[in-house]
Amino acid sequence: MLSTLELFINGFVAFAVLPLALVSLATGSKPPEVSAFAKYYRAEKHLMLASNLFLLTVGATAVGKLVEHFGLADAAHAETLRTWINIPFLAMLVIFLVMLVRAWLTVRRMDHQSNGSPKAM
Repeated sequence: MLSTLELFINGFVAFAVLPLALVSLATGSKPPEVSAFAKYYRAEKHLMLASNLFLLTVGATAVGKLVEHFGLADAAHAETLRTWINIPFLAMLVIFLVMLVRAWLTVRRMDHQSNGSPKAM
């Protein structure tokens, strides 16, 4: 049984975030040119794709929780659904985090090279 807050959060993810991720994947939208994360998207070519796929798995998890809460699937089917959704969720989480760290390291390395080597104190 989900609380009211959990229903609100899962509903928002299922009905707002999931469609936006699907549209972004379908249209192949480019990352924003001017944002706090633009340099990371430029450093790692497929970071936007990985983040959209991760959001897709988050949305699928939210839909699964809502389906179970409202009784559209029985408990056995909901557990099987949750298991099958958790596998790609965890895989995309690891892939996204690896790509994010690689992008951060690349940006850090480029900033370090552009500023020159640090002076010893």
